[in-house]
Amino acid sequence: MKFLVRTLLVLIVASTAFVAYSFYISRPTVDIAWDAGRPQVIADPAAALTFARTASSLIRVTRHNGDTIDGIDVTAGLGDAGDLIEAYARLGYDGLAAVTGPTVTVPLTGLTVPVDFQYPYVAAGTNFRDHAEEVYLDDPPFLFPKLARASGWNDPVSFHPRLDFEAEIAMVPLADIQSPDDRVKYGLVLCNDFTDRWTLLRQIDLDAPMGTTGFAAAKGRPSFLPTGYLFVIPRSASFYQTIALELAVNGEARQRFPADQMILDIDDIVRQAFDQAGHTFLDGDQPVDLLPAGGIPRGTLILTGTGAGVAFKPANVWNQGFYLQRADRVITRATFLGHLENRIE
Repeated sequence: MKFLVRTLLVLIVASTAFVAYSFYISRPTVDIAWDAGRPQVIADPAAALTFARTASSLIRVTRHNGDTIDGIDVTAGLGDAGDLIEAYARLGYDGLAAVTGPTVTVPLTGLTVPVDFQYPYVAAGTNFRDHAEEVYLDDPPFLFPKLARASGWNDPVSFHPRLDFEAEIAMVPLADIQSPDDRVKYGLVLCNDFTDRWTLLRQIDLDAPMGTTGFAAAKGRPSFLPTGYLFVIPRSASFYQTIALELAVNGEARQRFPADQMILDIDDIVRQAFDQAGHTFLDGDQPVDLLPAGGIPRGTLILTGTGAGVAFKPANVWNQGFYLQRADRVITRATFLGHLENRIE
């Protein structure tokens, strides 16, 4: 009888400690309050050109007013090269900067996805050390196919059990990449790499190379890739290092990190993509290719990873309360890249 009582007490203490620990690791790690009114900043055109798009116009953005943007409608000036990436290929940075047109003010609600991105996309996992540590992964950064199509900056995100968020910069090649040694220019866009962690845990095979199982399905659901309304073309390849990202859920800060803490830079990610192109990646039980075109076509979104602060921790997956709920409001922001505002439905 005493043995049973002792055993029961040990189980109660251990369970209580585990529950307390799961609450502790699930607390927000950002210690600076979310500033909902902080002004958005557009990059100096000497350092980067910023573009946005409506249903009928391409705009070079000069100012962000909060609910609207000011800019120059370059649609007519570009003529047949109305596609932004095509226009860059023809005119280059300085040529794009010189295109003129009427000045306009456009509400953010009138802005669409700024570029017709080339699907499917490539994504990097655990490319920030503090994120790798918080999810207890000691694997080096890995890649996986991101199979959700880009959606709008304020589109709703569909609810799934253990739904998680990841603020990220996506880099977009402005020319085709046909070999791992190609060096091209990149545009930048903000995105949020939402994840169905429950599906990821059910489908991942830890004996397979990381990224080849679980990730394509868990991150590939419709609406799981809201993408920013601003597309930024920097003059310098190091411009991304000046960007900081942050994310809030229902007005509470959850992520804040600088982009210069990436482990793999974009050239490393590209080399790794070509190295792993022959691997078998699974979307459920269906094989998918990381690079179905053989290379990386211009306009492909390349997601570069997230910092610490995501909802998922291995010890908290037992409780849906630690994850996103229906009606939650997720705001993602990045220096020079605008913001996303997504409701979970």
